Amino acid sequence: MAFFVTPVTILTGFLGSGKTTLLNRFLKEAHGKRFVVIENEFGEVSVDDILVYEEAVETVVQLVNGCICCKVRGDLARALGDLAQRRIKGEIEFDHVLIETSGLADPGPVIQTFLAETALLAHYVLDGVVTLADGVNIGRSLNNADEATAQLALADRVFITKEDLLNKEQLQNAKLLVRRINETTSISVVDLVSAGWDEVFSTLLEIRGYEFDRVSFENISAAQVTSDHHDNASHTCDVSTVGFRTSNALDPGMIQKAFAVIKEDMGDRIWRMKGVLSIDKHPKRVVVQGVGELLQVNEGRIWRPFEPRETHFIVIGKSLNEKLILDVLKQAECLPVPPQNLSR
Repeated sequence: MAFFVTPVTILTGFLGSGKTTLLNRFLKEAHGKRFVVIENEFGEVSVDDILVYEEAVETVVQLVNGCICCKVRGDLARALGDLAQRRIKGEIEFDHVLIETSGLADPGPVIQTFLAETALLAHYVLDGVVTLADGVNIGRSLNNADEATAQLALADRVFITKEDLLNKEQLQNAKLLVRRINETTSISVVDLVSAGWDEVFSTLLEIRGYEFDRVSFENISAAQVTSDHHDNASHTCDVSTVGFRTSNALDPGMIQKAFAVIKEDMGDRIWRMKGVLSIDKHPKRVVVQGVGELLQVNEGRIWRPFEPRETHFIVIGKSLNEKLILDVLKQAECLPVPPQNLSR
């Protein structure tokens, strides 16, 4: 029996951001979709006390609304593989996987599972990372924990929650705090309690953030936070997005060297790298997806006739050496040869 590759969404957010509220809606309400909700490590979801916390035991519970709740204390890749095999045997059915990370955790290692464990690609595709940000306490969370910053830096989409407790200025400043950390993410304001499922699904699903043939960019520049909230944003001044864009083709050997130099110099200060590359004399796009020091490079779709062949690449991280990044990337460009003057 054949199955489609199943999309996976990683749901993260600092303590109190609303993950439990959202996931309990998925597990309890009738919405017509079959989800596996995986609670990874120290999550807080409990559905009518049927999710038993036992040492070294994965608990899989089939729910009446068609969803499955799975508690994972061991290896995530193994748990996903086991779920895929159970589906192949006809024991369970599901269409989408939601993985909840701990509110105190950097989601990077979970993302890296999908970049490093290639066997998972036969069954799953990482659709994207969604981060819930508490609009009331976002400044405090960012000041107190690097993990909260990493959760925003790695987000493909951000939900700002508790908007009913914010005035217009506070909501705008919450958005600006997010944008200072991640210039390329999409930001939505959603009431997780009362929002309809169409709204939740349209924001949470079908992100296509880690596909091999495309990379999306918001192309929104970071804005300054108003002076009234400067203290809340002060710690994020060393978090930045470095963007590189060129219509010149790249030399394949030089771009590999550029990536090596960037990773060697900045290492674990890099949170996210992604881009579409135009490689000299290569007919296809080259798509780069990276989290931390783990970088995945794949061929994308063929460049269409008359389509502008353009490289667009970004690095998000902490205390980045912007000059070095741009210098080594520029060195990889194949500069156009000026026309020869044949007149005598």
